[in-house]
Amino acid sequence: MSDEVSSLEVKPKLSVVIPTFNNLAVLRECLASWQRHATGQSVELVVIEDGCRDGTADYLRELCATPWGRRHARWFHEDNAHELRCTNRGFAEARGQALLAWQDDMFLQHGWLPRELIALFEQRPEIGLVSLGRGLLCHPLDEPITAWEHLIDWRRLESTIGHGAGNWFRLQEVDAVVRPWVVRRACLDRVNALDEVFRPTEWDEADLCFRIRQAGWKIATHGYERLGAYRHLGSSTIGRTMSEQYMQRVLRNGLIFHERWDAAIRAERGRPLKSWLRPFGAAAWAHTVGQMARAVSRRLRPAKSHA
Repeated sequence: MSDEVSSLEVKPKLSVVIPTFNNLAVLRECLASWQRHATGQSVELVVIEDGCRDGTADYLRELCATPWGRRHARWFHEDNAHELRCTNRGFAEARGQALLAWQDDMFLQHGWLPRELIALFEQRPEIGLVSLGRGLLCHPLDEPITAWEHLIDWRRLESTIGHGAGNWFRLQEVDAVVRPWVVRRACLDRVNALDEVFRPTEWDEADLCFRIRQAGWKIATHGYERLGAYRHLGSSTIGRTMSEQYMQRVLRNGLIFHERWDAAIRAERGRPLKSWLRPFGAAAWAHTVGQMARAVSRRLRPAKSHA
């Protein structure tokens, strides 16, 4: 039996779920980044091709037939399912014990990141889900929500990666998250995947976080993007300017979320938030210290004179 075939029989520890739609050039770079930095690790990429018309299916078919692809990649077809349902399809097909909700315009930059995520779920059993970018703190606010802007009022929804110098080295407890995030499979087994009432997307992951918290796990965040562990192009498949139709969908979903969870938000007001030391490997430690030193140096650098 070849190494490629036998490796398929060993369940990976981390499954990376990547929905994609007509974004072939960017998807190539995304998958190449995982090939470059995570080959040989206990990682599989699960790509959900959502009815692409740009040659993506042919590319994935060829990639998955290569020696690397047979070890590390699988792909599945959906037809106009959109991100939420594609993510759920990926979760259903994934074999790992930790499931990473990734996007096709995110590029892995360092091999220590998947190793740290695997160690995190092995060593921190109370954590159910972790954001790799920013977390959200939900605050009670007795004002009506009648427009999209009201959902992101800082008094109601605070975005954070934690406070103080220590947040370079620790994870911070939060209420909810935004993509990318990684979830423990046991959490989905207990509370189910993303609720499709929120389709096509938005507020689905916040609702999942509250269900996981209700089941007894913690939600955490760390600024891995700030560390340069991965790079995110931003939205490369939807325009940067949100349409009125899109904002109305977000408003609808936000109202569903608040109807479900405002009582919990009020009840938890002022609760102490936990933190955890990151499960560093040597490469992650060295990279973090270097990035922190550069950040401090930039802050201390005197402003250039314009005289």
